[in-house]
Amino acid sequence: MYIFMSLLKNDIRLFLKDWKSIVLLLAMPFLFISLFVYSMSSFLDKSSFMEPFPIAIVDREDTVQTRILANQLEGMKIFREILKVNEDTARQMIAQNRIAAAIIIPEEFSASIAVGENKPVTVIGNRAMPLQSLVVKTLVQSAANLVSAGQSAINTIYYFNEKAGIGGGDLEQEFYDSTARLLIKALARNEIFADIDTDSVLDLTPAEYFTSALLVIFVMFAGMPAMKQLVTERSTGITARLEASPVKVWQIVASKFAISAVISVLQFLIIITLTSIAFRNYWGGSLKSFLILFFSILTAVSSWSIFVAAVSKSPASADVIGNLGILLMAVTGGGIYPLVLMPEFVRKLSFLTINRWAMNGLMVLLSGDNSLSVISSVYALLGIGAGLLILSVAVMKLRKSRGWGI
Repeated sequence: MYIFMSLLKNDIRLFLKDWKSIVLLLAMPFLFISLFVYSMSSFLDKSSFMEPFPIAIVDREDTVQTRILANQLEGMKIFREILKVNEDTARQMIAQNRIAAAIIIPEEFSASIAVGENKPVTVIGNRAMPLQSLVVKTLVQSAANLVSAGQSAINTIYYFNEKAGIGGGDLEQEFYDSTARLLIKALARNEIFADIDTDSVLDLTPAEYFTSALLVIFVMFAGMPAMKQLVTERSTGITARLEASPVKVWQIVASKFAISAVISVLQFLIIITLTSIAFRNYWGGSLKSFLILFFSILTAVSSWSIFVAAVSKSPASADVIGNLGILLMAVTGGGIYPLVLMPEFVRKLSFLTINRWAMNGLMVLLSGDNSLSVISSVYALLGIGAGLLILSVAVMKLRKSRGWGI
């Protein structure tokens, strides 16, 4: 124990000599989060993907049915205001960027639906508001598709009624009844945009997802200084000299592990504090689950650092392998882009990354759902760590057998 403590004190002293790098490493989360909050502050407090916007309706038919349609649009949260004007006024308002789009309902529109003629509804978009114009166009297209589908249903009902032997006035009455039901459904839709509540496995905000990804990436970078020191000591012959002393190899590695753990804990505390204040994250998991998950993440990250140190020939190559490896795992593990939007082979590859399992565990804690457990993530992280350690030992033995040094 005395030998290990002496080695640890010496490593701490060497780390503190390069105190500027340590300060920069600890300051990076603060700088990154501050930049993120500054650039995304206008979106973090929003519950929708765009601000409500005004549109205009030109109702050339002006009947009860078309007024029902206009009232349905007024009940939608995405429209801030719906102005009922004539076509010339609507075009003028678009030219002045006062509205995002205008919907023109033709004359005898309701009657055309009843007989299957389907006069087209025109949408005039604003070039200065392309996204909003596309939303209005999509809504109108959706309604048109519903009408077409309904009319196909009417034709089917009419055909089978006729085949069933219904004729004369009864057949015509069935036709008009089904047409009336379609017309009411098409013009008086209860909701076009609907808020649907589901029993989600993980109830997370985008900021909480971002936090879980950020924590893992910065903890992985926190292991880089210790890993580089291992490579530097080997390349300068310090490790070879230590082998001839009472110092064991595991003590060298454990000393670096302890320093990485301290830096990782500090970064964890910094990120958790900043994101809790800036994003109002909810850490609903138990302290026991958090500590177990943190230990497993730390074990996997430290094993990764040892593996990089084992395969690297120089500090420069360690930098390249370590940084590229961290970024690659961040991408394939869902730390930069959600896995659900990734190709299938990337989702399968993500099972081998530290980021995926660490993020899964952290998101469980952030969800506050006590029915969920982090144990699967813990086992996966410990398994990945064990695999990396086995590979590291194999590489070190190979290096030693060929006289390259540990």
